[in-house]
Amino acid sequence: MKRETHISLALCVASFCSIWTFAQQTNLWQQVGDFNPVHLKTFTPIQAQLVKVKKALVARVRRDGWPCAYETDLDWTENLQFEELPVSDTDKIVLVEAGAGCARGGQGANGAMWVLNFHGDEFTFIATPQSKFNGWLYSIQQTSSHGFRDLVLGWHMSAGETGLTYFRFNGKSYQATGQATYFTDGNGSGKIIPKAATSIH
Repeated sequence: MKRETHISLALCVASFCSIWTFAQQTNLWQQVGDFNPVHLKTFTPIQAQLVKVKKALVARVRRDGWPCAYETDLDWTENLQFEELPVSDTDKIVLVEAGAGCARGGQGANGAMWVLNFHGDEFTFIATPQSKFNGWLYSIQQTSSHGFRDLVLGWHMSAGETGLTYFRFNGKSYQATGQATYFTDGNGSGKIIPKAATSIH
């Protein structure tokens, strides 16, 4: 009898946790609206910064998992796009996006992305494809954590379906905290459907 009670209690706790977690995901996505293109200011790195960024990206291609880029091949870094990312009031944050080619999908939307925190010529990575930071910038949220605004990335799947990933800064780097799918109909109306938290990793 005790064993059955323990099993029942465990199932109830698991069920409650699942409902509570899904409620958290739902609340997370309620603040994310329909897609509205984010226009960022171009960032032009000086030569010393550019050289260091290219070398750093090539050095980590295996960890980031994007095909066609090899440690001895700098060609794919020639079309990098640099833009100022206004997520902090105090730090110089730059979004780096891969250009056309193997590090960006054939349809041009999905691609490798990195977020750099610059300190003069030096920088640190605070978001990389290794932590699933890839696709394209869907929105910059008003909410923030540790002084950095939340980000939402999109991943093109079809004409009417876009994968969304919610990123929050944990004090050191951006980490995925939620996933959803954005569905659009033929009239352009959209709806965000949260996914269960277990599907994030």
